[in-house]
Amino acid sequence: MKSTQKRKRSLSSAICRFCYKTLRRLNLCAVALCCLIVMGCDRYGQKPVCSSIVDDKDLGNFYYGPSGTAFDGETGTIWYRCAGGSYFSQNTCPGDPLKLSWLDAVAYAAELSAVSGVEWRLATLPEVRSIISPSCIGPAVNPNVFPGMKSANVWTYSENSLQSDAFRCSVYTYNGAYSCRELKRIAKSFLLVHDPSDLLKGDSLRRSFFGGEGEALVPLDM
Repeated sequence: MKSTQKRKRSLSSAICRFCYKTLRRLNLCAVALCCLIVMGCDRYGQKPVCSSIVDDKDLGNFYYGPSGTAFDGETGTIWYRCAGGSYFSQNTCPGDPLKLSWLDAVAYAAELSAVSGVEWRLATLPEVRSIISPSCIGPAVNPNVFPGMKSANVWTYSENSLQSDAFRCSVYTYNGAYSCRELKRIAKSFLLVHDPSDLLKGDSLRRSFFGGEGEALVPLDM
């Protein structure tokens, strides 16, 4: 009888020790999880809005060009400073940006190229990511270079070779997050770029494309 009671007490003690250790581990895990959540919230919460921290004269790697363009001295890309469908005027971008399917956005750039004589195209994924600032959000771009830019998902010309032709890559300008599994038929905003060599075709081209001071590239109606 005594032997049986001793075994029961020993078993109960072992169970209690097991439960105590298990609860202690669970408590530690819960504390660690809470710390990770708090740290994660702090990391995102600490990022300020770009327009509130970028100095009015800070252009980063960019140089202003005529008629609403900006030259990226690091990548050599020339950007139109407003999203497709809006236009540059008085250092801002009046008009609402167009939201088109990927195919329609590509067609818009092609028609604009035919009208202006300059080969405009959708910016690629690396090009869009190159203008994203890692230190701020909402949208994560230099507001001096891209005035009036809104947080939006924008098409890029890039595709993911592992996906079918029905998908293309897009970037969320709010924080630079991107995905290459976006269906081409979805309507999104887009950004336009061209290469510097396109402007070296003669004075007549430059005169026909670039207007006077403060004039802008008028968007096409789609």
